[in-house]
Amino acid sequence: MVEHWIGLTNLPAHGREFSFDDQDIWREFWKEFQYDMDIVTPFAAKLNIVPQQDGYLIQGHLGGTVKTVCHRCLEEAEVVIDHDFDAYEAHEDVDLLEDEPSHLRNVDTGWELDVAGLLWEEFLLALPEKILCADTCLGLCPQCGKNRNLESCACDNPGSQSPLARALQGLKIKTN
Repeated sequence: MVEHWIGLTNLPAHGREFSFDDQDIWREFWKEFQYDMDIVTPFAAKLNIVPQQDGYLIQGHLGGTVKTVCHRCLEEAEVVIDHDFDAYEAHEDVDLLEDEPSHLRNVDTGWELDVAGLLWEEFLLALPEKILCADTCLGLCPQCGKNRNLESCACDNPGSQSPLARALQGLKIKTN
């Protein structure tokens, strides 16, 4: 797992802003988790980290554009990430849900934050559930596999439906 630790000791009470624009962080995560993505517009992140009594309040922004594959037609799709977020990282001694990993660690020099892990989580949350090349994408024909955005096929006529669709075509549901 990619890690990038920053020291949080001696932060002023009003917090401090950090900026991150290392594109290798993203490429390493994509390689590790086998994401087929390329950077179109370089990613940049800004974090404002404010110390609290039992942890750190993190307010941030993540922006950039990636090129990947459309989930419907398998053609190229661009995804713009413009994501504001708030996070709270509690010290280890504060009760947390056991399955909630912390991006904080306490070392000899004080508390450190794994910025790469935090930004990766926020990147995943910012990605759309279905990546599309366009909102109007028709996808691939389930019968012949042709890209319906580029050409029509003979499968579009009702006589060539899938066996399941033909079986369900005459189904009638009784309602009371």
